[in-house]
Amino acid sequence: MKKLLIVICALAACPAWAQNLQYLSGDGAAFSYEKNQHGAVLTSVEPFEEMEQSFQFEVGDVLYLGRVCDAFSTDHGKGKWIATYGGFIVEFDGLRVTFPGQLIDLVPQERCRR
Repeated sequence: MKKLLIVICALAACPAWAQNLQYLSGDGAAFSYEKNQHGAVLTSVEPFEEMEQSFQFEVGDVLYLGRVCDAFSTDHGKGKWIATYGGFIVEFDGLRVTFPGQLIDLVPQERCRR
C-alpha cells in the first residue's frame, strides 16, 4: 500500500511526469505504458529511488496485453489478463502479476472481468 501511495503522490505532484503513465505491480515492479492497435505494452523500468527492484522482472522485460484479454511475454509465453474492480491481473503459467488499485485503458475492459 505504501508503494501505491508513493506513486499516487508522485503523479499528483508532477503533472508533466503524469503524461508518461506508469503502472506498479504488487511486488514493486514499475512498468511504462504504451497503447497500440492491438492493446497495450507494459515495459519494466527502473523503480523509484525509494523502492527495491522486483525479483520477478528485470528492466526491459515486456508484457503485451491484448484487446481480447490475452497476454504475451517472451520470458513467460502466452497468458491472459483479467480486469477486477480492485485493479488488474496478468497471468502466465506459473506467474501471476497483480496491479492493485489501478485501471488499464483497454477497451472494452468489461469483456475481461471475472
